[in-house]
Amino acid sequence: MSKKSRVWLAVALVLVLLAGAGVFALFRLPMTKSSAAEAAAHDLAEEQLSSDIWHEKDLAQGLFDRVTKALGTRVDLRSVTVDDITEADGRTVATLDWTWANNDGESWEYSSQLPLEKNGLFWWADLTEKAIHPKLGKGGRFELRANQGRRGNILGADDEVLMEEGKVVDIGVHPNRLEPDTIGRLVSGLNDGVDSLDLDADDLEKSVDDTEGNQLVPVVTLREDDYKSVKDAIHDLPGVLFTEDTQTLTRSRGFAQATLGSVGQASADDIEKSQATIIPGEIIGRTGLQKTFNNRLSGPGGVEVFAKGDASDDTGGTTKLTSLHAFTAEDGEDLETTLDVRIQEAADKAAATGGKPTALVAIRPSDGHVLAVANHAPEGAAWDRALSGQYAPGSVFKIASGLALLESGVKPDDTIDCPQTATVGGKRFKNAEDEVLGDVSFASDFAHSCNTAFVSSGDEVTGDDLIAAAEQLGMTAATLGIGAKTASVPADDEVTHAAQMIGQGKVQASPLSVATMAASVQAGETVDPQLVLGDALDDVGVDESGAEGADDPPALDGQAAKEISKMMRAVVTEGTATDLKDVPGDPVHGKTGTAEYGNDSPPRTHSWFAGFQGDLAVAVLVEDGGFGAEAAVPVVHEFFDNVN
Repeated sequence: MSKKSRVWLAVALVLVLLAGAGVFALFRLPMTKSSAAEAAAHDLAEEQLSSDIWHEKDLAQGLFDRVTKALGTRVDLRSVTVDDITEADGRTVATLDWTWANNDGESWEYSSQLPLEKNGLFWWADLTEKAIHPKLGKGGRFELRANQGRRGNILGADDEVLMEEGKVVDIGVHPNRLEPDTIGRLVSGLNDGVDSLDLDADDLEKSVDDTEGNQLVPVVTLREDDYKSVKDAIHDLPGVLFTEDTQTLTRSRGFAQATLGSVGQASADDIEKSQATIIPGEIIGRTGLQKTFNNRLSGPGGVEVFAKGDASDDTGGTTKLTSLHAFTAEDGEDLETTLDVRIQEAADKAAATGGKPTALVAIRPSDGHVLAVANHAPEGAAWDRALSGQYAPGSVFKIASGLALLESGVKPDDTIDCPQTATVGGKRFKNAEDEVLGDVSFASDFAHSCNTAFVSSGDEVTGDDLIAAAEQLGMTAATLGIGAKTASVPADDEVTHAAQMIGQGKVQASPLSVATMAASVQAGETVDPQLVLGDALDDVGVDESGAEGADDPPALDGQAAKEISKMMRAVVTEGTATDLKDVPGDPVHGKTGTAEYGNDSPPRTHSWFAGFQGDLAVAVLVEDGGFGAEAAVPVVHEFFDNVN
């Protein structure tokens, strides 16, 4: 082929390509306003502005995403369709019908107008905020606010209401209206009128001084009955303001508070961490059962959609929210628990006598129902140490190691020496207060909590035997399905094994697991504790047994449990818990515990008790309480007195 022919061939190929591009463009770009409107509606419905009809496609996509971002996973775009195309005053506008829906399928429908523009042979769409919703100004966007129904109640045994919405009074001070003695009189009136309230006048004074401008300074929120008790003393103080509100409250102040939990409005931090699953104005569970079962208690999560402007909108910079649509608010579901009002009140009163941070768990052995969970802290709010705390159990764990010894062949009347000290693997163990019992029965060693007898008997059982005993007593599976902590009994070296015979070493237990241990002894079989009833546990991904996928524990030897029970009775009649002999009602069985912790010399100790009376098992922990007989036993006495 000649050079001239090759040139003409190249020119021809270019012309063919250009023609092809033109044909392609004809297929891509709408030549009618109806096809332009339909293409725009299709893109908007898909939430992907991919057609070539848009001016500045990327900018249009960015605008759409910014405007609709707040709807998140709560409101979905279901359809966008073309209703009509009109021309007036030289403008062509497509009327679009929008349909959104919430997660329950409830619809939100409206119409907007999308400007269309003809340029040569082709039509283009120009996306604006108003084209997405007619009440959106330039720079505006959708905003969501919670529109929740009634929060579900938490119920106890016999459907008693434990936690529900109640009236509260928010108390605040207005800095510009205060008189010199107002703060002192206010704080004094509140502290005198409300038990356990400990406001500091200096702290409040500082808050007032630090407040910028003329802002209200919040002081405290009181239950309605607490407010009535102080109203006469504080109501007429200058600069003090009162606002009525509602809040989810326990049936009485402090009632099982750490376990039932608390509720509050979502903070900015809550919203950010939730990745759009929580929205402004939403009331959420913050702690305890309220947090674990928030989805159930709060319901489907109704929302209200608003139009929000910014500094560049058409209304002169207002950021006012304009309501566009409120989806139906739906009530949450109630949560059924096993807590018994009478037993819980007795437990709360008893725990408050502990003097130091105290936890108490009460279980009914016959069905495993957790009847009470009490937490008390003299200085500040109590966390749920009763269900979640992890501590060395000390000598209450001799119930488990004692069971292991019985199952290994040791008999209650076998003689096991109780010297002042015993050495295992080079480590010296001793008894509390250097007690020496001499050659006594295993039952006496148990009743008087002889450490040296148990330590020296460690070679009768293996680490696996000790683990199995704890499993048989339900200590390692008592999760309740709500994140409560169990006990851990790791197998280890000779010295650690000896220490774990007396509940030291690496053994850790929660008051819940210790109460389960006592309940299993009384029942003569492994108790599986329950706190939440019905299908609520499905919400948190566990079956009704509370421990999803957990292997069944080895069966508890009923005869061995009876022997342990008799030895626990001797602890009360002649051993370390004789102060419980005068408790009215059925005979009390128990075991005291003194658990060393920390690096102080001599070591600091937690105080424990585990036991039962009739069909009521209990565990008590007093942090840093010293000997079990000195701190935990009086709390147990108070508890049984209150119950009886």
